[in-house]
Amino acid sequence: MVFGSGAIDTSAGGKGRMVGRRLQLLICTIIFLAAIPPGFGGVIINEVMSNEPGGDVTLEWIELFNNSDINIFLGFYNLEIGGNSMALPGVGIEPMQYIVLCRKLLIEGTTPGFESRWGDSSGVWGDDSTLEYYPALEISDIRLDNDSGTIKLNFAGTTLSTFRWSKSGKDGISWERQNPADSVILNSVDAAGSTPGTLNSITPQQYDLALLQVDAWPDTAGLAGFSIMFANVGEQAFSSDYITLAYDPNFDGIADSSDIIAVLGFPSMMPDDTLRIVTSIELQGYYPYVLVSLPPDDRPRNDKRLIQAFGKEYPPVVLSEFIADPQENLDQEWVELKNRSPFDVDLKDWYLGDSINLYPIVDTEYILSAGGYVVLCRDSAALINYYSPQEFLIIQMSSWAILNDRGDLIRLRDNLGYIADSLRYGFVYGGNFSWGRGEESGMTDRWGRAKESGGTPGRANEIYYQPSAKEINLKAVPNPFSYSRDGTMTIQFSVPPGDDLIMRIYDLEGRIVRTLIDDLPAFDGQISWDGRTDAGRMLSVGMYILFIEIPGADQYKQTIVIAP
Repeated sequence: MVFGSGAIDTSAGGKGRMVGRRLQLLICTIIFLAAIPPGFGGVIINEVMSNEPGGDVTLEWIELFNNSDINIFLGFYNLEIGGNSMALPGVGIEPMQYIVLCRKLLIEGTTPGFESRWGDSSGVWGDDSTLEYYPALEISDIRLDNDSGTIKLNFAGTTLSTFRWSKSGKDGISWERQNPADSVILNSVDAAGSTPGTLNSITPQQYDLALLQVDAWPDTAGLAGFSIMFANVGEQAFSSDYITLAYDPNFDGIADSSDIIAVLGFPSMMPDDTLRIVTSIELQGYYPYVLVSLPPDDRPRNDKRLIQAFGKEYPPVVLSEFIADPQENLDQEWVELKNRSPFDVDLKDWYLGDSINLYPIVDTEYILSAGGYVVLCRDSAALINYYSPQEFLIIQMSSWAILNDRGDLIRLRDNLGYIADSLRYGFVYGGNFSWGRGEESGMTDRWGRAKESGGTPGRANEIYYQPSAKEINLKAVPNPFSYSRDGTMTIQFSVPPGDDLIMRIYDLEGRIVRTLIDDLPAFDGQISWDGRTDAGRMLSVGMYILFIEIPGADQYKQTIVIAP
């Protein structure tokens, strides 16, 4: 500041200039006093991101906090980092307000900035009032060491606040001051890893439950497993209450009563108590987002966690078909995947393998369209040579887990690290007959032998299912059956194991009019009949006998009726 110089003018005009000069001095003195911390309760160094996320040093930052009841001008302060001093911007910081000084504020090319990590990544700081509600300023000279460091906030040669850490802590986790009045510095325990612009996660509150960890996994029978760990980090006991789980399709952390999935009670908790709740819940869809919420308390920030869970339709991509013992001209194992979901799936970070090894399916993005099939193999040229001129999608994997002919376990792992699907087979069919998963409603969890040699890579499976019953079970629908009204009769059946399966239709005089199945290994399944004989002639209206037999095991007869 310039206060003026030279002799005092005692003339009338000079007196006026003297009065103006005194007023200027008075104004500057008021500004000067407003910059002086009023005893305890000035600007402090409150939080530091020294071990930046992912090694991006441009994401280092320092948070200041005005722990006073007056507006303080930062232009009179300087920061001292490792013996290097730097002036602070000439801005004011309001009472009980935070301000972040970052090494890089906005993203530049591929270089990340504070706004891209802790803001909305729009390229403008302050345009999102929910994330960017506090001032953030760029000071490119900030340089912080991970493993140890000391930062001082100085005023007129006096150190007013010191912030010191002696180890690196966790990657992407900030250091926080526990209380403005003390020097205790600890790693942030906030779910986001830091708390810029808001109350530090380690600052005690009277009533404060904190979600420490929430995990979800695909459980058995289409359920989603949940593990919810939380603690009473407040200074007072917390009465028994409830945790709420709700759908959050908008990802906004807000749920109403219609979104609630489950309400889980918990007992009273004393300070420092920790509880874990483990439960299984049926959820809708494939990957629903679930909002886990603790009851309201003094620190809302650590009361909620949004997590991607697993619905009853999970997984979107499944094992569909495979050949483990290629013969003759095929000489190539393959595994087919099917995307059974209504949305496209990126197979990057998905893995396929056996009971011992899992290998990445692709190294880069690969989109499998909704309802689509793709065949995985070690040598795509061998498949093209064998199946030509058929066309289907093929991925040649860089590594392949060889499938054993006498039985093995095939595993498919998703991009979240969970085994999405698996199949243990005890034998192979030979003759290049594949194992296939059922496509019909109610049969999608059943596996069996392909109806044709070579299988059906790249298209819907046609399967003879493995026999599953102790005795023959058969259902013919509709019965009576009408050509004009129904078109066909569907015959559903399950049978015991056997080397041969016979299914025929006889007239009332014991003559065979139609052979539906003959000379095939026993299998479960269904077959359609249009009311015609083996010669293609429409049978007359009347009664007939449906006969099914597993020679040496069981046989079954049922009367069926062809109606007008």
